[in-house]
Amino acid sequence: MKTQKTVVRHDCDLLSWLRERGHHLSSPCGGKGVCGKCRVRILEGKEILALPYPGLRGITLDEWEDGWRLACKTMLDEELTIEIPDSWNTDANVLTSGDYEVTLQPSIEKVYLELPKPSVEDQVSDTDRLHKALSFTGILDLSLLQSLSNILEENEYQVTAVIQDNILIGIEGGDTTKELYGLAIDLGTTTIAGTLIDLNSGDEVGVYTNLNPQKDHGDDVISRISHTIEKKDGLQNLQQMILNELDRMVDFFEQQYDISAKNIYHINAVGNTVMIHLFAGLPVKNIASVPFNPITTNLPDIRAKELGLKVYPNAAVTSLPMIAGYIGADTVACILATDMLEGPGYSLLVDIGTNGEIVLGNQDNLLCCAAAAGPALEGAHIQCGLGGIRGAINKIEICENGISHTTIGNKPAIGICGSGIVDAAAQMLDRGLVESYGRMLLAEEASEKLSAELASRVREYSGKPSFLIASKLQGASTEIFITQKDIREIQLAKAAIAAGIQILMQEMQIKFADVEKVYLAGGFGNYISHDHAMKIGLLPVECKDKIIPIGNAALTGAKMVMKSAMLKKTAEKIRKAARYIELSTRADFQDIFVDNMEFK
Repeated sequence: MKTQKTVVRHDCDLLSWLRERGHHLSSPCGGKGVCGKCRVRILEGKEILALPYPGLRGITLDEWEDGWRLACKTMLDEELTIEIPDSWNTDANVLTSGDYEVTLQPSIEKVYLELPKPSVEDQVSDTDRLHKALSFTGILDLSLLQSLSNILEENEYQVTAVIQDNILIGIEGGDTTKELYGLAIDLGTTTIAGTLIDLNSGDEVGVYTNLNPQKDHGDDVISRISHTIEKKDGLQNLQQMILNELDRMVDFFEQQYDISAKNIYHINAVGNTVMIHLFAGLPVKNIASVPFNPITTNLPDIRAKELGLKVYPNAAVTSLPMIAGYIGADTVACILATDMLEGPGYSLLVDIGTNGEIVLGNQDNLLCCAAAAGPALEGAHIQCGLGGIRGAINKIEICENGISHTTIGNKPAIGICGSGIVDAAAQMLDRGLVESYGRMLLAEEASEKLSAELASRVREYSGKPSFLIASKLQGASTEIFITQKDIREIQLAKAAIAAGIQILMQEMQIKFADVEKVYLAGGFGNYISHDHAMKIGLLPVECKDKIIPIGNAALTGAKMVMKSAMLKKTAEKIRKAARYIELSTRADFQDIFVDNMEFK
Protein backbone atom coordinates (compact mmCIF):
# COMPACT_ATOMS: atom_id res chain seq x y z
CA MET A 1 0.00 0.00 0.00
CA LYS A 2 1.05 3.61 -0.50
CA THR A 3 -0.44 6.94 0.53
CA GLN A 4 -1.08 10.02 -1.58
CA LYS A 5 -2.30 13.50 -0.64
CA THR A 6 -4.70 15.37 -2.91
CA VAL A 7 -4.99 19.05 -3.75
CA VAL A 8 -8.61 20.12 -3.82
CA ARG A 9 -10.35 20.68 -7.14
CA HIS A 10 -14.08 20.78 -6.55
CA ASP A 11 -15.07 19.83 -10.11
CA CYS A 12 -12.89 16.70 -10.16
CA ASP A 13 -13.45 13.12 -9.07
CA LEU A 14 -10.63 11.27 -7.34
CA LEU A 15 -10.14 8.82 -10.22
CA SER A 16 -9.52 11.66 -12.70
CA TRP A 17 -7.24 13.44 -10.23
CA LEU A 18 -5.10 10.34 -9.81
CA ARG A 19 -4.94 9.72 -13.56
CA GLU A 20 -3.69 13.25 -14.13
CA ARG A 21 -0.80 12.42 -11.82
CA GLY A 22 0.23 9.24 -13.57
CA HIS A 23 -1.59 6.59 -11.53
CA HIS A 24 -2.87 4.21 -14.23
CA LEU A 25 -5.26 2.29 -12.01
CA SER A 26 -7.60 -0.45 -13.10
CA SER A 27 -10.96 0.89 -14.23
CA PRO A 28 -12.57 -1.72 -16.52
CA CYS A 29 -15.89 0.12 -16.70
CA GLY A 30 -14.26 3.44 -17.68
CA GLY A 31 -15.19 5.21 -14.45
CA LYS A 32 -18.92 4.49 -14.47
CA GLY A 33 -18.96 2.98 -10.97
CA VAL A 34 -20.04 -0.54 -11.94
CA CYS A 35 -16.85 -2.64 -11.91
CA GLY A 36 -15.75 -1.89 -8.33
CA LYS A 37 -12.04 -1.97 -9.23
CA CYS A 38 -10.87 1.61 -8.50
CA ARG A 39 -10.87 1.10 -4.73
CA VAL A 40 -9.10 3.57 -2.44
CA ARG A 41 -9.17 4.07 1.31
CA ILE A 42 -9.77 7.53 2.76
CA LEU A 43 -7.40 7.93 5.73
CA GLU A 44 -7.85 11.64 6.44
CA GLY A 45 -10.11 14.36 5.07
CA LYS A 46 -13.64 14.71 3.79
CA GLU A 47 -15.05 13.60 0.46
CA ILE A 48 -18.32 14.09 -1.40
CA LEU A 49 -19.88 10.84 -2.64
CA ALA A 50 -21.70 10.54 -5.95
CA LEU A 51 -22.80 7.02 -4.91
CA PRO A 52 -23.30 6.28 -1.19
CA TYR A 53 -23.22 2.81 0.31
CA PRO A 54 -24.88 0.39 -0.61
CA GLY A 55 -24.64 1.73 -4.18
CA LEU A 56 -20.89 1.09 -4.35
CA ARG A 57 -20.15 -2.18 -6.07
CA GLY A 58 -17.29 -4.27 -4.73
CA ILE A 59 -17.21 -2.73 -1.22
CA THR A 60 -18.63 -4.50 1.82
CA LEU A 61 -20.20 -2.68 4.77
CA ASP A 62 -17.15 -3.41 6.93
CA GLU A 63 -14.86 -1.99 4.23
CA TRP A 64 -17.12 1.05 3.85
CA GLU A 65 -16.91 1.77 7.57
CA ASP A 66 -13.14 1.36 7.33
CA GLY A 67 -12.95 4.15 4.73
CA TRP A 68 -12.93 2.24 1.43
CA ARG A 69 -14.49 4.06 -1.53
CA LEU A 70 -14.58 3.95 -5.34
CA ALA A 71 -12.32 6.67 -6.71
CA CYS A 72 -14.58 7.32 -9.72
CA LYS A 73 -17.52 8.16 -7.42
CA THR A 74 -15.58 10.19 -4.87
CA MET A 75 -15.60 13.94 -5.46
CA LEU A 76 -12.93 16.07 -3.83
CA ASP A 77 -14.11 18.48 -1.11
CA GLU A 78 -10.96 19.10 0.88
CA GLU A 79 -7.42 17.78 1.09
CA LEU A 80 -7.45 14.01 1.48
CA THR A 81 -4.91 11.42 2.52
CA ILE A 82 -5.69 8.15 0.76
CA GLU A 83 -4.34 4.63 0.67
CA ILE A 84 -3.70 3.17 -2.80
CA PRO A 85 -3.80 -0.66 -3.08
CA ASP A 86 -0.76 -2.48 -4.43
CA SER A 87 -2.96 -3.85 -7.23
CA TRP A 88 -2.65 -0.44 -8.89
CA ASN A 89 0.80 -1.36 -10.18
CA THR A 90 1.36 -1.52 -13.93
CA ASP A 91 4.15 -4.07 -13.99
CA ALA A 92 2.56 -6.19 -16.70
CA ASN A 93 3.59 -9.70 -17.65
CA VAL A 94 3.14 -9.61 -21.43
CA LEU A 95 3.71 -12.58 -23.72
CA THR A 96 5.87 -11.80 -26.77
CA SER A 97 7.10 -15.21 -27.91
CA GLY A 98 6.15 -17.13 -31.04
CA ASP A 99 8.12 -19.33 -33.44
CA TYR A 100 8.35 -18.58 -37.17
CA GLU A 101 10.67 -18.70 -40.15
CA VAL A 102 10.65 -16.39 -43.19
CA THR A 103 12.99 -15.33 -45.97
CA LEU A 104 14.30 -11.82 -45.29
CA GLN A 105 12.91 -9.46 -47.92
CA PRO A 106 11.67 -6.29 -46.15
CA SER A 107 9.59 -3.55 -47.75
CA ILE A 108 12.24 -1.00 -46.78
CA GLU A 109 15.77 -1.11 -48.13
CA LYS A 110 18.78 1.19 -48.40
CA VAL A 111 21.07 1.60 -51.38
CA TYR A 112 24.38 3.49 -51.27
CA LEU A 113 25.00 5.64 -54.38
CA GLU A 114 28.00 7.50 -55.77
CA LEU A 115 26.39 9.71 -58.38
CA PRO A 116 28.12 11.64 -61.15
CA LYS A 117 28.14 15.36 -60.43
CA PRO A 118 26.27 17.70 -62.79
CA SER A 119 28.28 19.38 -65.53
CA VAL A 120 27.70 21.30 -68.75
CA GLU A 121 27.86 17.97 -70.53
CA ASP A 122 25.55 16.30 -67.96
CA GLN A 123 22.68 18.65 -67.14
CA VAL A 124 20.03 16.10 -66.13
CA SER A 125 17.93 16.90 -63.08
CA ASP A 126 18.74 15.61 -59.63
CA THR A 127 15.73 13.28 -59.68
CA ASP A 128 16.63 11.89 -63.10
CA ARG A 129 20.16 11.28 -61.83
CA LEU A 130 18.72 9.29 -58.94
CA HIS A 131 16.23 7.43 -61.10
CA LYS A 132 18.92 6.35 -63.51
CA ALA A 133 21.03 4.97 -60.67
CA LEU A 134 18.08 3.20 -59.03
CA SER A 135 16.30 2.01 -62.19
CA PHE A 136 12.88 3.29 -61.12
CA THR A 137 11.02 6.60 -61.16
CA GLY A 138 8.86 6.85 -58.01
CA ILE A 139 9.54 9.63 -55.47
CA LEU A 140 7.48 10.18 -52.35
CA ASP A 141 6.61 13.82 -51.80
CA LEU A 142 7.37 17.53 -52.17
CA SER A 143 9.35 17.82 -48.93
CA LEU A 144 11.83 15.25 -50.23
CA LEU A 145 12.28 17.21 -53.46
CA GLN A 146 12.80 20.43 -51.51
CA SER A 147 15.75 19.00 -49.57
CA LEU A 148 17.23 16.88 -52.36
CA SER A 149 19.73 19.26 -53.96
CA ASN A 150 21.21 20.40 -50.65
CA ILE A 151 21.78 16.82 -49.46
CA LEU A 152 23.42 15.86 -52.76
CA GLU A 153 25.72 18.90 -52.87
CA GLU A 154 26.71 18.75 -49.17
CA ASN A 155 27.72 15.12 -49.53
CA GLU A 156 29.55 15.31 -52.84
CA TYR A 157 26.77 13.24 -54.44
CA GLN A 158 27.62 10.29 -52.20
CA VAL A 159 24.30 9.43 -50.59
CA THR A 160 22.08 6.59 -49.40
CA ALA A 161 18.63 6.15 -50.88
CA VAL A 162 15.84 4.87 -48.60
CA ILE A 163 13.33 2.90 -50.66
CA GLN A 164 9.94 1.42 -49.91
CA ASP A 165 8.47 -0.88 -52.56
CA ASN A 166 10.27 0.95 -55.40
CA ILE A 167 9.32 4.38 -54.06
CA LEU A 168 12.06 6.75 -52.88
CA ILE A 169 11.11 7.88 -49.35
CA GLY A 170 14.41 9.41 -48.26
CA ILE A 171 17.94 10.52 -49.12
CA GLU A 172 20.71 10.56 -46.51
CA GLY A 173 24.25 11.83 -46.75
CA GLY A 174 27.05 9.28 -46.94
CA ASP A 175 26.75 5.54 -46.47
CA THR A 176 24.07 4.79 -43.84
CA THR A 177 23.12 1.35 -45.14
CA LYS A 178 24.09 -0.35 -41.87
CA GLU A 179 21.41 1.53 -39.94
CA LEU A 180 18.03 0.09 -40.95
CA TYR A 181 15.41 -0.80 -38.32
CA GLY A 182 11.72 -1.56 -38.09
CA LEU A 183 9.17 -1.92 -35.30
CA ALA A 184 6.59 -4.72 -35.26
CA ILE A 185 3.83 -3.89 -32.76
CA ASP A 186 0.85 -5.69 -31.27
CA LEU A 187 -1.68 -3.05 -30.16
CA GLY A 188 -3.70 -5.16 -27.74
CA THR A 189 -6.75 -3.92 -25.90
CA THR A 190 -5.04 -4.72 -22.60
CA THR A 191 -1.33 -4.68 -23.42
CA ILE A 192 1.09 -3.34 -26.02
CA ALA A 193 4.15 -5.28 -27.19
CA GLY A 194 6.78 -4.18 -29.71
CA THR A 195 9.86 -5.80 -31.23
CA LEU A 196 12.77 -3.82 -32.70
CA ILE A 197 14.09 -5.60 -35.81
CA ASP A 198 17.35 -5.06 -37.70
CA LEU A 199 16.09 -5.15 -41.29
CA ASN A 200 19.57 -5.84 -42.67
CA SER A 201 20.00 -9.09 -40.76
CA GLY A 202 16.48 -9.93 -39.61
CA ASP A 203 17.70 -10.08 -36.01
CA GLU A 204 15.26 -9.14 -33.27
CA VAL A 205 17.18 -6.55 -31.28
CA GLY A 206 14.85 -6.09 -28.33
CA VAL A 207 11.33 -6.20 -26.95
CA TYR A 208 9.18 -3.60 -25.19
CA THR A 209 5.96 -4.35 -23.30
CA ASN A 210 3.51 -2.31 -21.27
CA LEU A 211 -0.15 -2.04 -20.37
CA ASN A 212 -2.26 -0.16 -22.89
CA PRO A 213 -2.72 3.33 -21.39
CA GLN A 214 -6.24 3.47 -22.85
CA LYS A 215 -7.27 1.12 -20.01
CA ASP A 216 -7.93 4.31 -18.05
CA HIS A 217 -11.07 4.65 -20.17
CA GLY A 218 -12.26 1.05 -19.87
CA ASP A 219 -10.93 -2.48 -20.29
CA ASP A 220 -12.98 -3.32 -23.38
CA VAL A 221 -13.40 -1.73 -26.81
CA ILE A 222 -17.06 -0.83 -26.21
CA SER A 223 -16.07 1.39 -23.26
CA ARG A 224 -13.49 3.11 -25.45
CA ILE A 225 -15.93 3.57 -28.31
CA SER A 226 -18.32 5.14 -25.78
CA HIS A 227 -15.55 7.50 -24.70
CA THR A 228 -15.14 8.74 -28.28
CA ILE A 229 -18.89 9.34 -28.50
CA GLU A 230 -19.44 10.92 -25.09
CA LYS A 231 -16.37 13.18 -25.02
CA LYS A 232 -15.84 15.90 -27.61
CA ASP A 233 -12.12 15.15 -27.90
CA GLY A 234 -12.44 11.47 -26.93
CA LEU A 235 -11.14 10.06 -30.22
CA GLN A 236 -8.13 12.40 -30.31
CA ASN A 237 -7.45 11.64 -26.64
CA LEU A 238 -7.36 7.86 -27.15
CA GLN A 239 -5.25 8.17 -30.31
CA GLN A 240 -2.73 10.38 -28.55
CA MET A 241 -2.44 7.90 -25.69
CA ILE A 242 -1.29 5.24 -28.16
CA LEU A 243 1.05 7.58 -30.02
CA ASN A 244 2.63 8.71 -26.73
CA GLU A 245 3.12 5.07 -25.76
CA LEU A 246 4.85 4.35 -29.09
CA ASP A 247 7.16 7.30 -28.49
CA ARG A 248 7.99 5.84 -25.06
CA MET A 249 8.72 2.55 -26.81
CA VAL A 250 11.09 4.29 -29.22
CA ASP A 251 12.79 6.11 -26.32
CA PHE A 252 13.31 2.75 -24.61
CA PHE A 253 14.96 1.23 -27.68
CA GLU A 254 17.16 4.31 -28.19
CA GLN A 255 18.44 4.18 -24.63
CA GLN A 256 18.65 0.41 -24.27
CA TYR A 257 20.28 -0.44 -27.59
CA ASP A 258 22.07 2.76 -28.55
CA ILE A 259 20.22 3.34 -31.82
CA SER A 260 18.77 6.54 -33.25
CA ALA A 261 15.00 6.88 -33.59
CA LYS A 262 15.64 8.40 -37.02
CA ASN A 263 16.94 5.02 -38.17
CA ILE A 264 13.54 3.37 -37.65
CA TYR A 265 11.96 3.35 -41.12
CA HIS A 266 8.98 1.01 -40.78
CA ILE A 267 6.30 0.49 -38.13
CA ASN A 268 3.97 -2.44 -38.75
CA ALA A 269 1.11 -2.58 -36.25
CA VAL A 270 -1.59 -5.19 -35.71
CA GLY A 271 -4.57 -5.10 -33.39
CA ASN A 272 -8.31 -5.56 -33.39
CA THR A 273 -10.29 -3.34 -35.74
CA VAL A 274 -11.16 -0.81 -33.05
CA MET A 275 -7.55 -0.52 -31.89
CA ILE A 276 -6.26 0.03 -35.43
CA HIS A 277 -8.93 2.68 -36.04
CA LEU A 278 -8.07 4.48 -32.80
CA PHE A 279 -4.36 4.32 -33.66
CA ALA A 280 -5.04 6.01 -37.01
CA GLY A 281 -7.55 8.48 -35.53
CA LEU A 282 -10.50 7.00 -37.44
CA PRO A 283 -14.05 7.20 -36.00
CA VAL A 284 -15.23 3.97 -34.37
CA LYS A 285 -18.81 4.80 -33.38
CA ASN A 286 -20.37 2.67 -36.14
CA ILE A 287 -18.53 -0.45 -34.96
CA ALA A 288 -20.55 -0.43 -31.73
CA SER A 289 -23.98 -0.76 -33.35
CA VAL A 290 -25.66 -2.79 -36.11
CA PRO A 291 -24.37 -3.39 -38.75
CA PHE A 292 -20.99 -2.96 -36.96
CA ASN A 293 -19.22 -1.54 -40.01
CA PRO A 294 -15.70 -0.07 -39.75
CA ILE A 295 -14.38 2.86 -41.78
CA THR A 296 -11.94 0.56 -43.58
CA THR A 297 -10.54 -2.95 -43.54
CA ASN A 298 -7.36 -1.87 -45.36
CA LEU A 299 -5.45 0.92 -43.68
CA PRO A 300 -3.47 2.94 -46.25
CA ASP A 301 0.24 3.47 -45.68
CA ILE A 302 0.76 6.42 -43.35
CA ARG A 303 3.92 8.46 -42.91
CA ALA A 304 5.26 8.77 -39.37
CA LYS A 305 5.29 12.56 -39.63
CA GLU A 306 1.51 12.52 -40.18
CA LEU A 307 1.13 10.99 -36.71
CA GLY A 308 3.89 13.03 -35.09
CA LEU A 309 5.96 9.97 -34.17
CA LYS A 310 9.63 10.40 -33.24
CA VAL A 311 11.00 7.99 -35.85
CA TYR A 312 12.22 8.80 -39.39
CA PRO A 313 9.66 11.37 -40.69
CA ASN A 314 8.85 9.42 -43.87
CA ALA A 315 8.89 6.04 -42.13
CA ALA A 316 6.09 3.78 -43.36
CA VAL A 317 3.37 3.12 -40.79
CA THR A 318 1.40 0.07 -41.94
CA SER A 319 -1.05 -2.52 -40.70
CA LEU A 320 -2.24 -5.91 -41.86
CA PRO A 321 -5.74 -5.98 -43.38
CA MET A 322 -8.83 -6.43 -41.16
CA ILE A 323 -11.78 -8.72 -41.82
CA ALA A 324 -14.74 -7.09 -40.03
CA GLY A 325 -15.67 -4.76 -37.19
CA TYR A 326 -14.70 -7.34 -34.58
CA ILE A 327 -12.16 -9.44 -36.47
CA GLY A 328 -9.08 -7.35 -37.00
CA ALA A 329 -5.49 -7.29 -38.19
CA ASP A 330 -4.39 -9.25 -35.12
CA THR A 331 -6.50 -12.25 -36.18
CA VAL A 332 -5.13 -12.06 -39.73
CA ALA A 333 -1.63 -12.02 -38.20
CA CYS A 334 -2.49 -15.08 -36.06
CA ILE A 335 -3.68 -17.00 -39.12
CA LEU A 336 -0.51 -15.99 -40.95
CA ALA A 337 1.57 -17.38 -38.05
CA THR A 338 -0.04 -20.83 -38.43
CA ASP A 339 -0.33 -23.33 -41.29
CA MET A 340 -4.13 -23.04 -41.56
CA LEU A 341 -3.95 -22.21 -45.27
CA GLU A 342 -1.40 -24.85 -46.20
CA GLY A 343 -3.43 -28.04 -46.53
CA PRO A 344 -6.85 -29.72 -46.64
CA GLY A 345 -6.87 -30.56 -42.91
CA TYR A 346 -9.07 -28.41 -40.68
CA SER A 347 -7.62 -26.24 -37.92
CA LEU A 348 -9.33 -24.26 -35.17
CA LEU A 349 -7.76 -21.01 -33.96
CA VAL A 350 -8.96 -19.47 -30.69
CA ASP A 351 -7.66 -16.17 -29.30
CA ILE A 352 -9.33 -15.77 -25.92
CA GLY A 353 -9.53 -12.24 -24.58
CA THR A 354 -12.12 -9.60 -23.84
CA ASN A 355 -13.41 -10.30 -27.32
CA GLY A 356 -12.70 -13.91 -28.25
CA GLU A 357 -11.75 -14.33 -31.91
CA ILE A 358 -12.36 -17.79 -33.39
CA VAL A 359 -11.33 -19.07 -36.84
CA LEU A 360 -12.05 -22.48 -38.39
CA GLY A 361 -10.83 -23.63 -41.78
CA ASN A 362 -8.28 -24.98 -44.19
CA GLN A 363 -6.70 -24.05 -47.54
CA ASP A 364 -10.11 -23.77 -49.20
CA ASN A 365 -12.28 -22.02 -46.67
CA LEU A 366 -12.02 -19.86 -43.55
CA LEU A 367 -14.91 -19.05 -41.21
CA CYS A 368 -14.51 -16.64 -38.33
CA CYS A 369 -16.56 -15.05 -35.58
CA ALA A 370 -16.11 -12.85 -32.53
CA ALA A 371 -17.53 -14.10 -29.23
CA ALA A 372 -18.24 -11.33 -26.73
CA ALA A 373 -16.72 -13.18 -23.80
CA GLY A 374 -16.46 -10.04 -21.70
CA PRO A 375 -13.40 -9.28 -19.59
CA ALA A 376 -13.96 -11.97 -16.92
CA LEU A 377 -11.23 -14.25 -18.27
CA GLU A 378 -8.76 -11.36 -18.09
CA GLY A 379 -9.62 -10.58 -14.46
CA ALA A 380 -12.14 -7.76 -14.88
CA HIS A 381 -15.67 -8.20 -13.52
CA ILE A 382 -14.14 -10.71 -11.07
CA GLN A 383 -14.19 -9.46 -7.47
CA CYS A 384 -10.48 -10.11 -6.83
CA GLY A 385 -9.57 -10.32 -10.53
CA LEU A 386 -6.53 -8.71 -12.12
CA GLY A 387 -4.75 -8.66 -15.44
CA GLY A 388 -1.45 -10.48 -15.87
CA ILE A 389 0.59 -8.31 -13.52
CA ARG A 390 3.16 -9.20 -10.90
CA GLY A 391 1.50 -10.51 -7.78
CA ALA A 392 -1.51 -11.94 -9.63
CA ILE A 393 -2.27 -15.57 -8.74
CA ASN A 394 -1.74 -17.51 -11.97
CA LYS A 395 -1.97 -21.14 -10.81
CA ILE A 396 -4.14 -22.72 -8.10
CA GLU A 397 -4.29 -26.25 -6.71
CA ILE A 398 -7.19 -27.21 -4.44
CA CYS A 399 -6.91 -30.44 -2.45
CA GLU A 400 -8.71 -31.82 0.59
CA ASN A 401 -6.07 -30.44 2.95
CA GLY A 402 -6.00 -26.91 1.57
CA ILE A 403 -4.96 -24.68 -1.31
CA SER A 404 -1.62 -23.82 -2.84
CA HIS A 405 -0.94 -21.18 -5.48
CA THR A 406 1.77 -19.39 -7.42
CA THR A 407 1.91 -15.76 -8.49
CA ILE A 408 3.45 -13.94 -11.43
CA GLY A 409 6.95 -12.91 -10.45
CA ASN A 410 6.66 -14.87 -7.17
CA LYS A 411 5.35 -11.73 -5.51
CA PRO A 412 2.85 -11.62 -2.60
CA ALA A 413 -0.64 -12.29 -3.94
CA ILE A 414 -2.77 -9.23 -4.69
CA GLY A 415 -5.50 -10.83 -6.84
CA ILE A 416 -6.22 -13.53 -9.45
CA CYS A 417 -5.55 -13.36 -13.20
CA GLY A 418 -7.32 -15.35 -15.92
CA SER A 419 -5.37 -18.61 -15.74
CA GLY A 420 -5.87 -18.72 -11.97
CA ILE A 421 -9.58 -18.05 -12.36
CA VAL A 422 -9.95 -21.03 -14.72
CA ASP A 423 -7.95 -23.21 -12.28
CA ALA A 424 -10.18 -22.17 -9.40
CA ALA A 425 -13.46 -22.74 -11.24
CA ALA A 426 -12.45 -26.18 -12.54
CA GLN A 427 -11.20 -27.44 -9.18
CA MET A 428 -14.11 -25.98 -7.23
CA LEU A 429 -16.28 -28.00 -9.63
CA ASP A 430 -14.15 -31.11 -9.05
CA ARG A 431 -14.31 -30.77 -5.26
CA GLY A 432 -18.07 -30.25 -5.24
CA LEU A 433 -17.86 -26.60 -4.17
CA VAL A 434 -19.73 -25.64 -7.35
CA GLU A 435 -22.57 -27.58 -8.91
CA SER A 436 -22.77 -28.24 -12.65
CA TYR A 437 -25.20 -25.39 -13.26
CA GLY A 438 -23.00 -22.93 -11.34
CA ARG A 439 -24.45 -22.70 -7.85
CA MET A 440 -21.89 -22.50 -5.03
CA LEU A 441 -22.44 -24.41 -1.81
CA LEU A 442 -23.60 -22.46 1.23
CA ALA A 443 -21.47 -22.62 4.38
CA GLU A 444 -23.78 -25.09 6.12
CA GLU A 445 -23.84 -27.34 3.04
CA ALA A 446 -20.06 -27.21 2.76
CA SER A 447 -19.62 -28.33 6.37
CA GLU A 448 -21.61 -31.48 5.57
CA LYS A 449 -20.07 -32.35 2.20
CA LEU A 450 -16.46 -31.11 2.27
CA SER A 451 -13.34 -31.58 4.35
CA ALA A 452 -13.04 -29.34 7.40
CA GLU A 453 -10.27 -27.31 5.74
CA LEU A 454 -12.22 -26.57 2.56
CA ALA A 455 -15.48 -25.99 4.46
CA SER A 456 -13.76 -23.39 6.63
CA ARG A 457 -13.00 -21.38 3.51
CA VAL A 458 -16.63 -21.04 2.46
CA ARG A 459 -17.75 -17.59 3.57
CA GLU A 460 -20.36 -15.04 2.61
CA TYR A 461 -19.90 -11.96 0.46
CA SER A 462 -22.76 -9.51 -0.14
CA GLY A 463 -25.27 -12.13 0.97
CA LYS A 464 -23.94 -14.84 -1.39
CA PRO A 465 -21.41 -17.65 -0.83
CA SER A 466 -17.71 -17.06 -1.51
CA PHE A 467 -14.61 -19.25 -1.31
CA LEU A 468 -11.32 -18.07 0.20
CA ILE A 469 -8.31 -18.68 -2.06
CA ALA A 470 -5.55 -16.85 -0.14
CA SER A 471 -5.36 -14.92 3.11
CA LYS A 472 -2.89 -12.60 4.78
CA LEU A 473 -1.68 -15.58 6.80
CA GLN A 474 -0.50 -17.10 3.49
CA GLY A 475 1.36 -13.91 2.59
CA ALA A 476 -1.36 -12.28 0.46
CA SER A 477 -1.77 -8.51 0.71
CA THR A 478 -5.48 -8.98 1.41
CA GLU A 479 -8.05 -11.76 1.45
CA ILE A 480 -8.54 -13.14 -2.07
CA PHE A 481 -11.65 -15.13 -2.86
CA ILE A 482 -14.04 -16.34 -5.56
CA THR A 483 -17.68 -15.25 -5.25
CA GLN A 484 -20.92 -16.68 -6.58
CA LYS A 485 -21.09 -13.74 -8.98
CA ASP A 486 -17.56 -14.56 -10.22
CA ILE A 487 -18.70 -18.08 -11.10
CA ARG A 488 -21.63 -16.63 -13.08
CA GLU A 489 -19.24 -14.30 -14.95
CA ILE A 490 -17.02 -17.27 -15.82
CA GLN A 491 -20.07 -19.18 -17.09
CA LEU A 492 -21.06 -16.27 -19.35
CA ALA A 493 -17.55 -15.94 -20.75
CA LYS A 494 -16.95 -19.63 -21.41
CA ALA A 495 -20.45 -20.07 -22.88
CA ALA A 496 -19.80 -17.30 -25.42
CA ILE A 497 -16.53 -18.90 -26.60
CA ALA A 498 -18.00 -22.42 -26.66
CA ALA A 499 -21.09 -21.24 -28.57
CA GLY A 500 -18.91 -19.48 -31.14
CA ILE A 501 -16.88 -22.65 -31.72
CA GLN A 502 -20.05 -24.75 -32.00
CA ILE A 503 -21.65 -22.43 -34.56
CA LEU A 504 -18.53 -22.40 -36.76
CA MET A 505 -18.46 -26.20 -36.66
CA GLN A 506 -22.11 -26.29 -37.74
CA GLU A 507 -21.52 -23.80 -40.55
CA MET A 508 -18.51 -25.75 -41.81
CA GLN A 509 -20.52 -28.97 -41.47
CA ILE A 510 -17.72 -30.89 -39.79
CA LYS A 511 -17.21 -32.67 -36.46
CA PHE A 512 -14.46 -32.27 -33.88
CA ALA A 513 -12.96 -35.52 -35.17
CA ASP A 514 -12.27 -33.65 -38.45
CA VAL A 515 -10.22 -30.97 -36.67
CA GLU A 516 -6.52 -31.80 -36.75
CA LYS A 517 -5.12 -28.87 -34.74
CA VAL A 518 -6.44 -26.39 -32.19
CA TYR A 519 -4.26 -23.28 -31.96
CA LEU A 520 -4.48 -21.19 -28.78
CA ALA A 521 -3.19 -17.66 -29.31
CA GLY A 522 -2.35 -14.94 -26.82
CA GLY A 523 -1.11 -14.88 -23.25
CA PHE A 524 -4.24 -16.41 -21.78
CA GLY A 525 -4.18 -19.33 -24.21
CA ASN A 526 -0.50 -19.87 -23.48
CA TYR A 527 -0.77 -19.97 -19.69
CA ILE A 528 -4.11 -21.68 -18.91
CA SER A 529 -4.34 -25.33 -17.94
CA HIS A 530 -5.87 -27.05 -20.96
CA ASP A 531 -7.41 -29.73 -18.74
CA HIS A 532 -9.08 -27.13 -16.55
CA ALA A 533 -10.29 -25.17 -19.59
CA MET A 534 -11.90 -28.35 -20.92
CA LYS A 535 -13.30 -29.18 -17.47
CA ILE A 536 -15.39 -26.00 -17.41
CA GLY A 537 -16.34 -26.29 -21.10
CA LEU A 538 -14.25 -23.38 -22.37
CA LEU A 539 -12.46 -25.66 -24.86
CA PRO A 540 -13.85 -28.81 -26.53
CA VAL A 541 -12.79 -31.95 -24.66
CA GLU A 542 -12.81 -33.82 -28.00
CA CYS A 543 -9.68 -31.88 -28.98
CA LYS A 544 -7.65 -32.76 -25.88
CA ASP A 545 -4.57 -34.01 -27.73
CA LYS A 546 -4.72 -31.47 -30.54
CA ILE A 547 -4.10 -28.22 -28.62
CA ILE A 548 -1.05 -26.17 -29.68
CA PRO A 549 -0.25 -22.91 -27.79
CA ILE A 550 1.28 -20.44 -30.27
CA GLY A 551 2.15 -17.55 -27.97
CA ASN A 552 1.65 -14.01 -29.13
CA ALA A 553 0.79 -15.01 -32.68
CA ALA A 554 -0.46 -11.51 -33.48
CA LEU A 555 3.00 -10.07 -32.83
CA THR A 556 4.56 -13.01 -34.67
CA GLY A 557 2.46 -12.24 -37.77
CA ALA A 558 3.43 -8.56 -37.56
CA LYS A 559 7.12 -9.50 -37.45
CA MET A 560 6.75 -11.89 -40.37
CA VAL A 561 5.29 -9.19 -42.63
CA MET A 562 7.92 -6.71 -41.43
CA LYS A 563 10.66 -9.07 -42.56
CA SER A 564 9.05 -10.38 -45.74
CA ALA A 565 7.12 -7.99 -47.96
CA MET A 566 5.78 -10.92 -50.00
CA LEU A 567 3.65 -11.96 -47.02
CA LYS A 568 1.50 -8.86 -47.49
CA LYS A 569 -0.08 -10.72 -50.40
CA THR A 570 -0.71 -13.72 -48.16
CA ALA A 571 -2.35 -11.47 -45.57
CA GLU A 572 -4.64 -10.06 -48.25
CA LYS A 573 -5.43 -13.59 -49.39
CA ILE A 574 -6.50 -14.39 -45.82
CA ARG A 575 -8.76 -11.33 -45.72
CA LYS A 576 -10.48 -12.31 -48.95
CA ALA A 577 -10.81 -15.99 -48.00
CA ALA A 578 -12.33 -15.36 -44.56
CA ARG A 579 -16.10 -15.24 -44.17
CA TYR A 580 -17.28 -13.48 -41.05
CA ILE A 581 -20.32 -14.74 -39.13
CA GLU A 582 -22.11 -12.26 -36.89
CA LEU A 583 -23.25 -14.30 -33.88
CA SER A 584 -25.56 -11.68 -32.36
CA THR A 585 -27.93 -11.73 -35.34
CA ARG A 586 -28.28 -15.53 -35.56
CA ALA A 587 -31.61 -16.96 -34.43
CA ASP A 588 -29.90 -20.01 -32.90
CA PHE A 589 -27.14 -18.23 -30.99
CA GLN A 590 -29.06 -17.59 -27.78
CA ASP A 591 -30.17 -21.22 -27.45
CA ILE A 592 -26.64 -22.52 -28.10
CA PHE A 593 -25.21 -19.93 -25.69
CA VAL A 594 -27.62 -20.92 -22.89
CA ASP A 595 -26.94 -24.61 -23.51
CA ASN A 596 -23.23 -23.97 -22.97
CA MET A 597 -23.74 -22.10 -19.67
CA GLU A 598 -23.73 -25.34 -17.68
CA PHE A 599 -20.43 -26.84 -16.55
CA LYS A 600 -20.43 -30.15 -18.38
